[in-house]
Amino acid sequence: MADINIAHAKLIPMDGDKVVTDESQHIEVQFNPATLRVTLANSLKADNRGGSGGSRNAAQFVEKSESNLSVELLFDTTIKWKAVQANSDVRKQTKRIAEQFMQPQEPNSARPKAPKRCRFQWGSFQFSGMVSSYSETLDFFAPEGIPLRATLALNLKEDRYQFDMDETVQAAVRELPKFTPGGSGVSAAQATQAAGQNPRDWRGVADANSLENPRTTPDNGVNVPSSSGQGGGR
Repeated sequence: MADINIAHAKLIPMDGDKVVTDESQHIEVQFNPATLRVTLANSLKADNRGGSGGSRNAAQFVEKSESNLSVELLFDTTIKWKAVQANSDVRKQTKRIAEQFMQPQEPNSARPKAPKRCRFQWGSFQFSGMVSSYSETLDFFAPEGIPLRATLALNLKEDRYQFDMDETVQAAVRELPKFTPGGSGVSAAQATQAAGQNPRDWRGVADANSLENPRTTPDNGVNVPSSSGQGGGR
């Protein structure tokens, strides 16, 4: 089966309204989040100048709009990932996020500047704003007391309406698996052949359907991957 390139979410620093193109400054998440929560809010204000019907008939306009993104990110150094050393302090990863997007710029000056804005980018989804809150939970430690797993709860805020997407990101063309009837008298090889594929490629079907016994298949049917062949019968 062909490898699938999975897009990982990134936190990208911004210079004004433009993202920093230097990818060494981009922070790629280790595990993509399970959910993203976007909140859009408007503050309305009534304008009844010149009106005589009271506040109910007053015209309303938007005084302020804001957008919020809430996301949880998991980092775990018990699993070797890219250049991250296994069983190292997980805060070496989370520290980059805190320092780039939460720490004020020029913190030692008399008037520290606001932290840099960033863009959360995951495929076609994108949200730009300032990290307004950062909550880190350390929930797994090595015997030496080294934290190995951290969950970051981040909230990004922007004082404007936004519902942005990168329309240049397109879904890859993939063949869908075929469904064939199964049953106690239908083997994985027969199901593979019924889907128009080489019956000797039954191992891919058995793996895809978690069949403990390839001589029988579930009564509710079998999914046959479009590229199930692994050369199992050759």
